[in-house]
Amino acid sequence: MDRLSTIALIFEDIKCNPHAKSKFILSFYRIAFASGASSSPIVRAITAPIRVIYRVVVDWVMGVDLPTKVRIGRRPILFHGMALVINEAVVIGDDCIFRHSVTIGNKMTKEGESASPVVGNRVEFGAGAIVLGAITIGDDAKIGAGSVVTKSVAPNSIMVGNPARDIRV
Repeated sequence: MDRLSTIALIFEDIKCNPHAKSKFILSFYRIAFASGASSSPIVRAITAPIRVIYRVVVDWVMGVDLPTKVRIGRRPILFHGMALVINEAVVIGDDCIFRHSVTIGNKMTKEGESASPVVGNRVEFGAGAIVLGAITIGDDAKIGAGSVVTKSVAPNSIMVGNPARDIRV
């Protein structure tokens, strides 16, 4: 990701997020992500303090576990940026909405750790939603508050409950 595209992403994130905290978290994330995404080991070494400061401020102080290796598409929205936990191997599409206490990550299986979810575009996560495992969340899906999703979700689904089920079917 080049410098100009990082700046463009930051401006998009600032424009679509209503809360100052979310704007700060996402702007800092974009800078930290870009600093670690360089193909040059020298650039990554020189910019390592940015990623350390990001981790301390965003994770430890602000309570948002959003590693710099997570790949997030354009214009994510963080409502009530608190207690968000996303595994570093998660891939997130464009225009997704996250509410507080959302967890997205891998799970332990008999074979060991699973892969992490791949989230499509325009997916909305309700407060306290949990999405775990080597699954795919289709475009335009909605994951209801408190839902626990451990199986792939078709596009346009509305998932609720524990275990989550599609109420559109």
